Amino acid sequence: MPSTSIGEQQPPWNPRSDPPSRQSSVGPNKFIDHTKEDFNRDETARATGYMGRSSVIAWLQMLSKEVNQECESWPSNPSDTGDDNGMPSPSLTPRPDSQSDPLVASSNFYLDDLDLPTIEPLDASDIPPRDTATKLLNAYLHSVHPSFPIIGISTFLSQFQVFFNQPPVKPGKKWLAILNLIFAIGAKYAHITNAEWKCGEDDDLIYFSKARSLSLEDELLRHPDLQQLQVEGLASLYLLASGHINRAWKLSGSAMRGAFALGLHLRNVGICTSDTSKEIRYRVWWSLYTLDHLLSAMTGRPSCIVDNSCTTPLPVPFDEPDFQKEEVVRMIGDASRGNSNQLDRISPVCPSASDLSTTLDAKTADGTANAKTSGSSMVEYLKSLPPCMSLYFIQLSTLTSINKRMTSKLYGPEAMHSPWPSKEFTIQSLMLEIDSWFMNLPSAYDFTSTQTSQCPASQRMNLALLFYSTKIGITRPCLCRLDSTRSQGQKTFDFCIKTAAECVESACHMLTLLPESADATLLYKVSPWWCILHYLMQAATVLLLELTFRAQHVPDKASIVSKATKKALEWLSAMSNFDEASGRAFRLCDGFSRRLAPHVGADIEKFPAAGDTARDATPDAHFDDAEDTAVGKTSADNLTTELDAIACSPMNESNSPLPGQIPFELASSDPFDFLKTDKSVSGHNTFDDLFPYDADTGQITGSFFPPENNIDFDLGCFWGDPIFWKE
Repeated sequence: MPSTSIGEQQPPWNPRSDPPSRQSSVGPNKFIDHTKEDFNRDETARATGYMGRSSVIAWLQMLSKEVNQECESWPSNPSDTGDDNGMPSPSLTPRPDSQSDPLVASSNFYLDDLDLPTIEPLDASDIPPRDTATKLLNAYLHSVHPSFPIIGISTFLSQFQVFFNQPPVKPGKKWLAILNLIFAIGAKYAHITNAEWKCGEDDDLIYFSKARSLSLEDELLRHPDLQQLQVEGLASLYLLASGHINRAWKLSGSAMRGAFALGLHLRNVGICTSDTSKEIRYRVWWSLYTLDHLLSAMTGRPSCIVDNSCTTPLPVPFDEPDFQKEEVVRMIGDASRGNSNQLDRISPVCPSASDLSTTLDAKTADGTANAKTSGSSMVEYLKSLPPCMSLYFIQLSTLTSINKRMTSKLYGPEAMHSPWPSKEFTIQSLMLEIDSWFMNLPSAYDFTSTQTSQCPASQRMNLALLFYSTKIGITRPCLCRLDSTRSQGQKTFDFCIKTAAECVESACHMLTLLPESADATLLYKVSPWWCILHYLMQAATVLLLELTFRAQHVPDKASIVSKATKKALEWLSAMSNFDEASGRAFRLCDGFSRRLAPHVGADIEKFPAAGDTARDATPDAHFDDAEDTAVGKTSADNLTTELDAIACSPMNESNSPLPGQIPFELASSDPFDFLKTDKSVSGHNTFDDLFPYDADTGQITGSFFPPENNIDFDLGCFWGDPIFWKE
């Protein structure tokens, strides 16, 4: 049978039939965590380290074993140097002895095996021109800060202006480290989005090296402080964006330990810290929380956060410019916030913690807050609010907490001792919880809606990616060969088929979020670019596993699975132009695809090559029979464009009528409009409004500037914290 393009013909096997019986490396009988490797054996093993079962790297390791088993069941090629199409066998998918498991490092596509380059000599006090610095700061603010509000922006921007307007003022090392890390992240973003104003290829490394010398290398034995938490959190995010997840995980753990030492995991009821400063610190905690869990999920390693021990309230659903409004002041200052273990009390019908509801229902002198919430639930109140960064971050943090419970309950040690019926109940409970989260999502963030949204595309995209990532993680344990579940009984067999189908569909839905044309620079602008590779590899690995299982869980959609797999490869190929980790990931997936191609009826000559832009991408893989609507031409340089719609509402069955495309408008309102020079920096946000106080006594100081201009000062990054203090 002649081969055609992937997904355009029936495969040479019957997807409704069972494959040859063999033990699956995944499935309900394979939950127990264990390790066979010595991860201290050499530098490569140490660079990768242990990768737990929630990690995509562990999934790739399982995929490698499955592909080896699958290919063994077919006649081997006459030569190991090529396949039926004369293509060489990929070097990144070796065929080891079937009795041995592939090494974890062989499935690692991240860059921890590479040394972090140090650029010396460096003058840590050397800064870029103001115009460049402003562009780098803006790049950070717009692409990262809404999802990672670890810096109090109003105060920091004022300090930024002081720093450039008054050269005699000498900030401390930690503030300079924070500034350089922001520059490093901004420079990284400028590079991958191919910004017109980007400078040198290694600018991000230069800024990171400065920050490293300023406040990272000599901090091991120092006591933690708030600025050091910011330094370590930002450095961890930069390392994650640079593909060094093992290093990022280690640094994030240090920041979390420091946060525990400073009590940020608890509600602050003290009177020596202003309410606004407390609110900013709560956001620091939740920023570190979301980052630490992301890295724990990516590595499959246990989190150091015990949710039952944390009482930090979720942020209020208002941004910093609103902190001086009377209603928000009352809300921030409510002493009842965080009076319970909120992560265990997130209601299945409420997207935020119950104690935040208490805050919003608090009695006030004029009854304003009660008037807004009277007769309506907390959910309805949040839905009534205009979209803002803080409301988005609440949704992100809450969804992260669901994802965290998923990794703990399904991939952690407690799953080892649970019988399979208990695991089924856990899967069903988590699915109800995440579907409830989606049902109560404010309409502005509904990523399935066809209506134009007021919130930025990147915020909707991030929530959508994390949503489908969580659904993949919840359902992934059931994605196994049918013969491995039949022995568990008919009920378990039926449950695993249905749940595995949801896993595959979630992977396809995730890919429909991506534009038709594989334009990496556009994707980086409208996604959590620092971890988009993780999400894409989750989807790709699930689809490759389903192809290996011969699409048994979705037999009617075998061609769709093939098309979606090809689309994932096209995106990995496009991203490899800007990111070496993406290039490695593409070569791994491409290797698996080429080995499977002769057995699934794919034409490997039409597979994308590394660096292809894939302008002629196949249509998105919708789980229905409707024709896709043509998508307008996308452009990375034009910030007004439309992205593809999600395939269907996650609450719908896969055979339900599906909505059409939804536009992700990139040219939305600027969430940082309040920070523009003519509105804040040189306007109402004067230096005297920052209320500096002495760090030791907590008293307000008399002047923003000390009498001597040559003292080395530290610039605080929190409302109510000292703006300058001696090191």
